[in-house]
Amino acid sequence: MSIREKIFQAALELAAERPVDQITFTDIAQAAGVHWTTVRRHLGSKQDMRAFLAEKQAELGQSNADTRTRLLDAATRVFAKYGYAEATLDQVAAEAGMTKGAVYWHFSGKSDLFLALCERSLVQQLQVLPNQAESVVSSSNRVDALSSWLLSQFEQCLEKPEKPMLFFEFLTCSRDPAIREKLSQTYNKMFDVTGAILQGLQARGLVADDVDPRALAIIFHSLVNGMIQTWLVDPASVQFDKLVHDVSRVLWFGLEPNRK
Repeated sequence: MSIREKIFQAALELAAERPVDQITFTDIAQAAGVHWTTVRRHLGSKQDMRAFLAEKQAELGQSNADTRTRLLDAATRVFAKYGYAEATLDQVAAEAGMTKGAVYWHFSGKSDLFLALCERSLVQQLQVLPNQAESVVSSSNRVDALSSWLLSQFEQCLEKPEKPMLFFEFLTCSRDPAIREKLSQTYNKMFDVTGAILQGLQARGLVADDVDPRALAIIFHSLVNGMIQTWLVDPASVQFDKLVHDVSRVLWFGLEPNRK
């Protein structure tokens, strides 16, 4: 392979891993094993080099967001297969068809990568939560509607038990205060969004307004997460299909507006 070919290959590989405005001559030179001035001689000015790489990204339908998504998808499979403790960033990189450097470009380490997975899952849940809440409160039988929704959440755990297991494994493995702080931020976001939804329902007279909506959000998520954790420890004792109706009755009649 000629020096020119090595330079172009290294540049394209870097463009598949990071934003083009964050790629330098030195980066390409190190990857190609040449001096940075040699890179400049073949790729032109910094602006020319980045314009070329941006054009190649567009041709291939790639973007920095796509790279991060590929890494997250690969990490989901790797964590599910090996567990949090045994999974490695090398495995994630190999699963995504990228270099380990690409992983480190987007994530500071394994815990940061797993937290990103947790955050992505939370964002996906929160995006659909308003419509789900509206569906429950607009139903003619709200207890049954809430039961159906809860059962659908639990069935996802039954289909992919590795997901909640991974999360609780991650919690027990992590002792880093910075990780705890990020988890706290994630949970607070979940409570804030859920609380805001409940507050909106309170304003419409659909949910009891004599309880703090954020407190209701914490109670609700703690109950669901607690049931899942108990199921992970002793599946035989937690039969979701038999529990959800009673849980829904307790939840709903605790939230039901005061009757006058």
